[in-house]
Amino acid sequence: MKKVLLGQKIHKDAMKFLEDKGFNLIISDSPGEEIVRNYIGDVDGIIVRTATKLSKETIDAAKKLRVIGRTGKGVDNVDINAATSKNILVCNAPEANTMAVAEHTISFMLALAKDLRVMDNAVRKSNWKIRYNYRPIDISGKTVGIIGFGGIGRATAKKCFDAFDMKIIAHDPFLPENLEAGFPFELKEKLEDIFKKADFVSLHIPFTKENYHLVGEKLLGKMKRGAFLINTSRGGLVDEKALAKAVTNGDIAGAAIDVFEDEPPKKDNLLLKTERIILSPHSAALTKESSKRMAMHAAQGVADVLEGKVPQWIFNRNDINLKDIF
Repeated sequence: MKKVLLGQKIHKDAMKFLEDKGFNLIISDSPGEEIVRNYIGDVDGIIVRTATKLSKETIDAAKKLRVIGRTGKGVDNVDINAATSKNILVCNAPEANTMAVAEHTISFMLALAKDLRVMDNAVRKSNWKIRYNYRPIDISGKTVGIIGFGGIGRATAKKCFDAFDMKIIAHDPFLPENLEAGFPFELKEKLEDIFKKADFVSLHIPFTKENYHLVGEKLLGKMKRGAFLINTSRGGLVDEKALAKAVTNGDIAGAAIDVFEDEPPKKDNLLLKTERIILSPHSAALTKESSKRMAMHAAQGVADVLEGKVPQWIFNRNDINLKDIF
């Protein structure tokens, strides 16, 4: 019986799916890497969520591992090079959370525009007169800048256009030529043009060493004073101290952040102390429906590999000769 290790429990339907396939499920005592490493030696497959890191050391400890399943699109917690060097397929779920994250981004946008956090606090403190400060703004007709025009970026942009007739500008150097998005958009070759022109800047790119603190003092300084930054992508893309300073000083109007460099954020993180920054606990993708889809897609990928089938989504497909595996 082939063994599949879970860094932590996944959706019950995905676990049942694997058990019905005849796999022996092993659940780590903790999602921490050192604990997972204790189990990984003789398993055939592993499924991890965000909390589990698979470094080269951990992957090298796996003697039989053929496939890594990731319940989500991002794979920055997996050493892809280490997996690829051992002909281990990394199967993610790139389409499972697209709508959930896009909806969360739009929710952030509306909450920022309507100043909902400040308004809520004011009413609870009997400050009814705050209604006369006229800080909320319309989003209809405003410009949204999308950094990363992949599936989630385009889904977010489409909702902005369809629902609010917003102008869409985007930056993505990896876009295929002649992309048809189904709505009008303008590509900007220079990243700084997005920050100069957009009323809302929304990040939808993966985290890499190259884009660590991509959004820092320089790009924040390009933004309009009334503009907002939204990050539902990955922590580490934004210099959090620079962002907190920009919002506190009124250089930009506010921000909404779902992802952090340290998760959960440390108590001294300045983002926690800044009133005009709305926060959520890396939960943009974690709707009831999306959580099930992410788990099922990852489970399907693992099951396919262990049953000798080529899965639909292979992150390192272009770097592995599938003929050596199947």
